[in-house]
Amino acid sequence: MLLGRVRSESDPRTLRLRSYVDVRTLPVPPAREMLESTPAWPMLANDRFNCCTSAAAGHMIHHWTAAKQQGIFLTDADIIRAQAQLTGDRLMECVSMLDALKYWRNEGIGGHKIHSFVNGEKSNPADLRCIVHLFGSGYVGLDLPPFACAGDPQKWPEIPWEIPASVASDATAPDPKQGHCVAVVGYDPQSLYAVSWGRLKRMSWEFFQRYAVEVYAVLSTDWVAEKAKSPTGFDTLTLTRDLTLLHGHSNGKAS
Repeated sequence: MLLGRVRSESDPRTLRLRSYVDVRTLPVPPAREMLESTPAWPMLANDRFNCCTSAAAGHMIHHWTAAKQQGIFLTDADIIRAQAQLTGDRLMECVSMLDALKYWRNEGIGGHKIHSFVNGEKSNPADLRCIVHLFGSGYVGLDLPPFACAGDPQKWPEIPWEIPASVASDATAPDPKQGHCVAVVGYDPQSLYAVSWGRLKRMSWEFFQRYAVEVYAVLSTDWVAEKAKSPTGFDTLTLTRDLTLLHGHSNGKAS
């Protein structure tokens, strides 16, 4: 198993979720949010290349389209092509989430472009629940701790994403050298559910709050058309209009 995320540089043009969505005034998201998608997730080349930022995008595309009864799977070739474009054919080079999002919006990944993206507050459970409920999934960056990437990489998917009491403190410290990007596709009161390394992994809220360093909401027509309701019932017409206005006010460079 490999990783592939480097810390995004700050970009003041990036739209922020709380600039136009007040999570305090929205209907409270359900205590549990988990749409049916697939029992088996593809690896999307993240066992061969440091392509987690593109692989997470591929998993989000499948999750969105599965909710609309299509269930489109991107291929390893789709992800490798995006990784090659992002890195200049240096496939083992890591990529920032912000660079991957801009590429996804402008060029598309596997033939799928996104409309816009906005930055949520890192490690904020309320923001993430809002994002998963309204946008179908969250694009989340983690600085994994040493215990989560210990030993044989083939066994990393088996290591629980929860903070064990029996592990030394230095093994539980966030490690920026172990940056990873995942698609969070559901949650319940105890856990989040993230797609990584070809499987759906349970992540405790404590783990998320300790290790999440980037959280983005991504608006895509794979999830909802501009004048329609999402599978969760949220009317995105106003949201889309606001994003378009804000995008235009920043001369097309907001995100």
